[in-house]
This record gives sequence, structure tokens and C-alpha cells, in this order.
Amino acid sequence: MRAKNLSGVLLLLISMIGLTCCNDEKSDPLRFDLDTEQNNSIDICFPRSEADGSAGAITILGGDGDYTAYCDNPEVLKIDMKFPNAFVLYPQDWGEANVIVRDGTEKSIALKVNVFQMKSYIKVEQLDVVINGDENLTQTQKDQLRKEAMETIPVKQAGGGYTLISDNRDDPYSGSLLLYPNQFGNEDEIIKGSFNYPIDRDEEGRRHYSFFIDGKEHILYMTPYKQQNKSISPVSGVALIEEVTTQIATQYPGVKVYTAQVLKTIFE
Repeated sequence: MRAKNLSGVLLLLISMIGLTCCNDEKSDPLRFDLDTEQNNSIDICFPRSEADGSAGAITILGGDGDYTAYCDNPEVLKIDMKFPNAFVLYPQDWGEANVIVRDGTEKSIALKVNVFQMKSYIKVEQLDVVINGDENLTQTQKDQLRKEAMETIPVKQAGGGYTLISDNRDDPYSGSLLLYPNQFGNEDEIIKGSFNYPIDRDEEGRRHYSFFIDGKEHILYMTPYKQQNKSISPVSGVALIEEVTTQIATQYPGVKVYTAQVLKTIFE
């Protein structure tokens, strides 16, 4: 009887140990330490990648701690297992790749990485002309300056805009430009050009966009917008400002003329 009772106790202890081990495995699964609920997926941009990689170091949690990792598409993404429990992402091209991580028990988990092309969309809500030093001009002269300046703006009416595509692998701050003169997104009227956003700043600490359209460069500063033309509906916000004084036929000493493309939205 005692032998039978002892055997029963041993079986019970073995069962409890087994259950405890299973629970420990279930409570510490192999996973990534990501601030996302996107089912082990992450988006990173190319070519805008920092020297230390994109998205920082991806930390691995759980499992037995003996981790190895590899990428199934090294032409799109390279990884560096810089730490025993973390790796860094280095995008090489646009596309998708998976980083597969295994621990010492051969359990595995995959991180889906979408390497996307940076695009910025600029929609213009309003067109305006700003004239400085016009105190001695007649209204007729001001109207003439305004008319000539408006003709220099690539966007011809409210609702047009631009798409900036960072597709230059050697310089993330330049690429292709799509101009929509009348209606943003209208594929039938696209005018193709290029853009550049130099890192160097001017004496006032400003950076500017250079839009190259039909062989002409437009140097544009994004600044707060203060409306001058009282004949149009008031709009506040920011605008792409370009000085066009030397581009128009009518000029007056001490008078400077600027165009303003007031932005409806700009987002990436």
C-alpha cells in the first residue's frame, strides 16, 4: 500500500513539473519587442536610412535566449545581429522581406518588413501674390504685377499640387516630381519634373525646395502665410513662397514680388 501511495505521489509530482514547464513555455513565447500591434510587421523607408540602421534595434524576447537571425531577401534588406538579443535593419531597395529568428530549441518567429518609397503629397488650396514695397503703386500697377506673377506659378488653380518621390538612391533629399496643374491626382495632366531639398540653409536658417519643371527652376520656401489679397477667401497656414521679381516683365525700383501657393495638406 505504501509503495502504491508513493508511486502515486511521484506520478503526481512528475505531472505537476511537466505542467509547470509547459506553462513556463507558454508564458514566455518567442516574440519581438515592438511598439506595434501589426502582427509582427514593420514599415521602413528607403533611401532615407540612417547610418545606424532603420527603426533602431529590434529586440527579441522569450524563447531560450540562444538566438540566430537571417533575412530571406538580402537584396531588399540586410540585417546585423549587433547584440545577442537584437538586430538592426538596413534597407537596400524597395520591396518586402522577412527576418526569421530561431532560438536554441528551433522555435522560430518571423518579422515582415515592408521597405517603402518615401512620397510627399502637397495639395494647394489657394494661389496668391505678395507685393512688398508697393506703397507708391497705383491699384492698376498692383493688379498688373499680380497678373504677371500668377502666370509664373506651376499650379494653375486651387486644387492642384505636387507629389515628391524620393527615388534617388544616392540622395534621399531629391527625386522625381509630379505636377498636377489643375486637379491633384489627375493622371491625364501630369507634368514630370524633379526636386531637390538641399541640407544647406540660407543666412536666415531656412531650407528651400528646388522644383525643376520644363527646364526651369523654382526656388520655394515654406513659410507661414499672411494673406494680402482681400478679394479671395481668407486662409491661414503655410505656403510655398517664391520670389519672382526678376521673372516678370513689369518691375519697379524697391518693389519685390512673391507668389504664394497656400497648402491645403502636406503629408508623407
